Amino acid sequence: MGTDSESFLEHFIDQLENLTVKETWGSHIFGQVRYYREKKDAFGNKADFATASHVMRWYDKEGRCGNVINASNAIVLLAGANQGKSTTNILQACHKARMHIFEIQQRLFDAQFKRFRDSSLVKVHRKGWSDKIQQLQITLPLNNHETAGLFLPTGKWKNAVLLNETVETIPLADFVLHAENLERISYVLIDVEGKEPNVIRGMNLESKRHIFPIFQYELGGTWTDSRHDENQWGQYGIAMYLKALGYKLFLIGATLSGQEKPILLQVDPEFFRFFSFRPEVDVGGNLLAFHPEFADAGLWEYLQGFVRSSGSKVLAVD
Repeated sequence: MGTDSESFLEHFIDQLENLTVKETWGSHIFGQVRYYREKKDAFGNKADFATASHVMRWYDKEGRCGNVINASNAIVLLAGANQGKSTTNILQACHKARMHIFEIQQRLFDAQFKRFRDSSLVKVHRKGWSDKIQQLQITLPLNNHETAGLFLPTGKWKNAVLLNETVETIPLADFVLHAENLERISYVLIDVEGKEPNVIRGMNLESKRHIFPIFQYELGGTWTDSRHDENQWGQYGIAMYLKALGYKLFLIGATLSGQEKPILLQVDPEFFRFFSFRPEVDVGGNLLAFHPEFADAGLWEYLQGFVRSSGSKVLAVD
């Protein structure tokens, strides 16, 4: 992202913030916070499976997951392939989706590469996503609950192990530019252990919103501890950036009983400030960014069926 472009965009975001601050104390913002707090268990990290599955099922109904592989088939980009659960989730809903999956750890990459080595649909890449091309060393936490990432073992993670492995990171805008037949991506899943804002800025959405009209990214504690770059935007900053570019934002939840169905809680950027007045407290779960101008109109209409009320106002499209 060039200096002039970044300066202009940040000025635009400042103007937007000045306009929206008048609505900051509006009842609908507090309604969003109240709904999230009351239903917080429904917005866990695994709730993203339900939304991704339903999005891919919609593509299937539209004939974009059919037996004949062609240019109209849904295209999915996924970072943090890990052991392949998210990949399996996508392919179960859309059998012939074309996928590019990325994994930074060599052993996990090897497993996924072996799994899909004969596939004409799924391509496995040992690269990371960021906002620039660089070589970074991989850090692995010592517990079984966190995955490897591209952060230094400092702060909360000072006891993590700096592996003798490096990996190249690439901006997604560069990847789609040089790859074949990636004019518009059907869905992007971003789970990169604190580097989510770097990845989003590397998508160059100021000029490539039409390529990335719908994507989800993980929230949670990685945004507020040492895995997050010190000078990078936080949850509120990224939400304001996306709103400035025309995206609608939804916290991703799922029903907790019976067959899982998505819960989409539309939120304003100010939600991330009023969830807690303490800046070190994060909002967990995942967020869906949807651009109505560039995404499929039918998918936009379909997802409205999962948008939930805050109690005083139905949080649907303006």
